[in-house]
Amino acid sequence: MLPSSPHVRQVYESEAEGIIPALRSLPSEDIHSTLCIDSTTLDVQVARDMAAEVNKLGATMVDAPVSGGVSGAKAGTLSFLVGGSEAAFKRVSPILAHMGKKVFHCGPSGAGLGAKICNNLVLGVEQIVVAEAMLLGLKLGLEPAVLASVINNSTGACWSSSVNNPVPGALPDKEPPCTRDYEGGFATTLMLKDMGLASEIADACGSPLPLGEAAENIYAEVVKKEPQLANKDFSSVYHYLRLAADEESRKGRLGQSERM
Repeated sequence: MLPSSPHVRQVYESEAEGIIPALRSLPSEDIHSTLCIDSTTLDVQVARDMAAEVNKLGATMVDAPVSGGVSGAKAGTLSFLVGGSEAAFKRVSPILAHMGKKVFHCGPSGAGLGAKICNNLVLGVEQIVVAEAMLLGLKLGLEPAVLASVINNSTGACWSSSVNNPVPGALPDKEPPCTRDYEGGFATTLMLKDMGLASEIADACGSPLPLGEAAENIYAEVVKKEPQLANKDFSSVYHYLRLAADEESRKGRLGQSERM
């Protein structure tokens, strides 16, 4: 599981120590017994290219990105989203089942990544609107735990509020990243990368992403204007919005004093 597409290409194609050149040096029996499982969230076409090269040599490769975040990894409840042939899926599913809660066969090579990108598109947009709603509620005088409880038991219920709520004190019985100054979660830069992957594949498919593109721009602004949040959990978008609100309030007070 690597950060992104260039790292995967390097690991598989590097002449000095890449997996593909190494496979070419193996006896046929060893090549056919080789199984590659890549859990990186990367460009779908890159995943398909790498799988085609590995499979052409006689080995087996699947894309198997995960969903569930850091909390899911710690709890052993990750979902693996597998792209590959039916035979490859049958081969990898017992292995992945030992590491996670659910294993899905999403379709041929690249399909697991397609599913992961769509899921993270929802998640990226969802986390921002939860941050907006929580900030608005606090400004209206609501207690974080009360508002979160209302959302989590109403039609706004979602993972971004019930598990990854961005406001300290909103989930008294849990410890989301906001309780650790947004450390130990899914980095904002990685969410920005995933939103970019969604934009790229949507452009290629001709599928509109009005909310996705808006969310991508917001995460880009977070990284640009508050670089200390780049490697913190992406729920720190709440912190960015709160700072922006404070700045607007400050400007409003200055403008009012100048008029007096």
